[in-house]
Amino acid sequence: MVAREVDALVSRLLTETRIPFQSLGQRVLSHFADLKKILSANYLAAAGLPARPLLRELSLIANNELRPYVTDWKSLDDSPEMLSHMSRIFGPREIELRTEPYRRGAGLALRGFFCRANLKSGDKFVIFLNTAHHPGAVAATLGHELGHFIHGSLVGETQTTVALMEGNLSAHIDAPDELFADSLVALAAYPAELMRTIGLVGNTRPGTGDDIFERIKLAYDLIGRRFKLDLKHDKISPVWRVRYLASMTHFFKLRSALYQLYEL
Repeated sequence: MVAREVDALVSRLLTETRIPFQSLGQRVLSHFADLKKILSANYLAAAGLPARPLLRELSLIANNELRPYVTDWKSLDDSPEMLSHMSRIFGPREIELRTEPYRRGAGLALRGFFCRANLKSGDKFVIFLNTAHHPGAVAATLGHELGHFIHGSLVGETQTTVALMEGNLSAHIDAPDELFADSLVALAAYPAELMRTIGLVGNTRPGTGDDIFERIKLAYDLIGRRFKLDLKHDKISPVWRVRYLASMTHFFKLRSALYQLYEL
């Protein structure tokens, strides 16, 4: 889409979620770049998309290893049995989950991170979740970090021992490790039958703005209801209403690409 069409799409999404433009200060406006990149990116040609066999295996893991332990993706952080199961299947490191409503330092900009650590109790894959965020966002962060854990098992651990998940997800589009981790969230949040209900986003060529708006609107209506995420609620700051909208759009467009390219 051309820049003018992307700007119009952003304006329509703000109106739909009742984020008054006049309430947006410079700090919020700086996050529009991330949303615009996500809206305009062609995920079907994303440089970071992992290979088909790897994504097919990830899809089987999402369906066979995760779903038996949780009835709803947002309850993953309350499922120690699932974390123990994942540790056994994809070790040798054991997963250790730590949560805290973190507002100091980087504050809400930090959604979570993973850390490979050698502790007295053994080798650990430590996942930290910033529970100051909306529960749906916390669940997405947990899914992303689990994606890194699985990636280390299937592909091999990289030299990175600590990796932060922050707000700008457009940077993940060209990063295979990050997009693999995001794919686990996308596959779990949007089952294939739900994608058939919402419809798919194809190439973001000029003139597709109306279709993309309708798809994102329907995805938000269905996913927001499932995770009790109401972007129209003024208890969520304008900054994070915009950033949650960008995150939801990123995972939806990624899921649409996986459905179209790999029939997942």
